[in-house]
Amino acid sequence: MELRKIKEAKTELEKHLLFLAWLSEEFRRRGKNPPILVGGSAVEVYTYGYYMSGDIDLVGNREVVRDILLSTGYFREHGRLFISDELGLFVEVPDYRLSGSYEKVRRIRTKELEGDIYVIGLEDLILDRLSACKFWKSEEDCRMSEFLIRKYLEELDIEYLQNRATELGVYEELYAILYPYEGNEHKP
Repeated sequence: MELRKIKEAKTELEKHLLFLAWLSEEFRRRGKNPPILVGGSAVEVYTYGYYMSGDIDLVGNREVVRDILLSTGYFREHGRLFISDELGLFVEVPDYRLSGSYEKVRRIRTKELEGDIYVIGLEDLILDRLSACKFWKSEEDCRMSEFLIRKYLEELDIEYLQNRATELGVYEELYAILYPYEGNEHKP
């Protein structure tokens, strides 16, 4: 897929997905592990565009991302961001490692994307949003964590969620969403 095809995307979500599939393929061509979509961008994918992030947050090798993006002629580097005015993309690589389980990372493959993209696992994304809810007092993240739990409840590894929530100090917030009408029998 050519990068300029992104201009034809009908929605922001489609544009982001096409870009990620292209970037993952570029990583594979260089023999590198593709970056993983995290943060608000991952929420955007899991909510099918209901929540719009605006930028693309990745975990992976920032230098490889930098080399790939700057070599296209579409992007410029501005602080921590890679910006393409022409494509309307803002890319950030806040870390090189995932603060969560690599085993839970989801691969999304569709014919339309002409490639794969990798997204932080739902459980770790929910934990990230719960942490922002509690420690940053972000009401939006409180709503998103509850939305994701309710939407994907049947798919979630509840034991993993509870164990990691305890480690991260957000068990009470998780408990309030999972068991809103029950007593205290699930509390540690």
